[in-house]
Amino acid sequence: MSKIYLFRHAQASLGSDNYDVLSSKGELQAAELGKYLCKKKFVFDKIYVGNLRRQQHTIEIVSEEYNKSGIPIPIPKVLEDLNEHQATQAMKSEFPKMILNDPYIKTLKDKIENNPKNQHSYMMLGFKYFLHKWVKNEIIIEGIIPWKKFRFNSVNALKSILNETKKGETIGVFSSGGTISSIVSEVLKINNEIVVADLNFSVRNTSFSSLLYSNNEINLLSFNELPHLKGDMITFV
Repeated sequence: MSKIYLFRHAQASLGSDNYDVLSSKGELQAAELGKYLCKKKFVFDKIYVGNLRRQQHTIEIVSEEYNKSGIPIPIPKVLEDLNEHQATQAMKSEFPKMILNDPYIKTLKDKIENNPKNQHSYMMLGFKYFLHKWVKNEIIIEGIIPWKKFRFNSVNALKSILNETKKGETIGVFSSGGTISSIVSEVLKINNEIVVADLNFSVRNTSFSSLLYSNNEINLLSFNELPHLKGDMITFV
């Protein structure tokens, strides 16, 4: 029996010019994850990572903790199919038009102006609203990978990993919340795409979910574990 651990990247830089960079808190989260894995003596036979900077920086920091502890850790293999979906990029492109033409988004904009303290909450509501429309293919943007293709890619990443996994191996996968949600949903055979997309909102930074793989069958063992972080170190971006 083999185990596959799906790790979400540490906190990225939400609201900055480049989201795809770990925040200072994210760097601390990744270090805590590495320390925890070393303390619990997690030894990986293979590690996979997407090619987004926030994903790769997370495993780099984890690897530094392994090196300090003298525990060997494999050089990660990059799988582009582990990248996050592009809803954020799509939203940046489409949102200016929606602010002018979509009644719900216009209402949220007014609420932010009247109550700026709750800006983050209103922005998340706006993102969820946009995400649902994008998942349902109501919004299509040239140059942006659509949801259906993203889902195909993430499932393909899982298949590639399983094809290379040998009996009794422990595998680490460093990716993003949407990708992990997609892979977990594939394992659980969840077909409602809105449910798959919304699962992303529950996945915490540097949390891990685990899969059991044996005799060509794969099952979910755990979801969204976060034993190494507490209090305000727990984040969702």
